[in-house]
Amino acid sequence: MSTLDEAVAYLNAQTYSWEILVVDDGSADDTAGLVSHAAQNTDGIRLLRREHFGKGWAVRAGMLEARGRYRFMCDADLAMPIEWLDRFMEKMDAGVDIVIGSREIAGARRLDEPMYRHVMGRVFNWVIRAVAVRGFQDTQCGFKCFSEDAANRLFSRQYTKRMGFDVEILYLALKMGYSVVEMPVEWHYQTGSKVRPGVDTVDMVKDTFLIRLRDILGKYR
Repeated sequence: MSTLDEAVAYLNAQTYSWEILVVDDGSADDTAGLVSHAAQNTDGIRLLRREHFGKGWAVRAGMLEARGRYRFMCDADLAMPIEWLDRFMEKMDAGVDIVIGSREIAGARRLDEPMYRHVMGRVFNWVIRAVAVRGFQDTQCGFKCFSEDAANRLFSRQYTKRMGFDVEILYLALKMGYSVVEMPVEWHYQTGSKVRPGVDTVDMVKDTFLIRLRDILGKYR
């Protein structure tokens, strides 16, 4: 649970109030037990258990359950150093509705990532820009921050349960007029990644086309 320990240590040094909401998406390991134990010893940690429907549905549950003015999502492996949260907060304090971490724009650093993963990401980004969301070089980085209003309105309209949910949320954000800033981050590839090369890419491409179809059918009105 080094991720949770790092996050708590960092947040305890800040001046604002905080909570950490861990969404256990039907994991087969002892995640729920470890988080429950940590919650007993640390105020501000909450465990939310859900059936295994996919990453998108887990993030949706967490964002709608969270109570903060700003709602920051991150992957459990904490591939971006937690100290970078300061930069997200600065932009949110300046009045931005949504800040998304980017591994592609100028100033970003990608460390130890296998070439096949990078190529897979670039191909998917080309599809995203052609079909659904233009203007962003990296929609899939797992670090994003939302205002309370944006989180509640966007995630309550989410349909996508799997890995392509980021595209749907950004598509809706632009459609609804929210301001979105893409910010460079330092990102470290983690060997325990749950992304399945090929399989997840195909699923995300399908989800991207479904977003446009839903919009045509008026599902997002």
